Amino acid sequence: MHVKGIHLAWILASDITRAKKFYSDIGLTLADDAGEYKWLEFKGEDGSLLGVGEQCDSFGQMKAGSNAVVTITVDDIVAAKAELESKGVQFIGDIQEVPGHVKMALFADPDGNLLQLVQKLFCC
Repeated sequence: MHVKGIHLAWILASDITRAKKFYSDIGLTLADDAGEYKWLEFKGEDGSLLGVGEQCDSFGQMKAGSNAVVTITVDDIVAAKAELESKGVQFIGDIQEVPGHVKMALFADPDGNLLQLVQKLFCC
């Protein structure tokens, strides 16, 4: 597996509108507002990204204020997931897709820290 980098960490918020104001107010630049998915991305001056999603049932046991998820960008999520599974990594659920945007697969490290393979489905 070729890891292209760690490009995004994300958190959950109990109120996406409040989170949008807070992170904008502290100096991050709103880079993406996918309102229909209740998802925001903020960019730091150095290009780093913070994703903020509104807490909902699809996140299961993850609750607002208790998590950050490190994403690991790969070219082929199906192959990368298979490779990690062959090494004993246990994934949490199936590969999820936001059509035209991203494919994602969630897993945990031995301490329970959440990580996510990500394959971007757009060019830039």
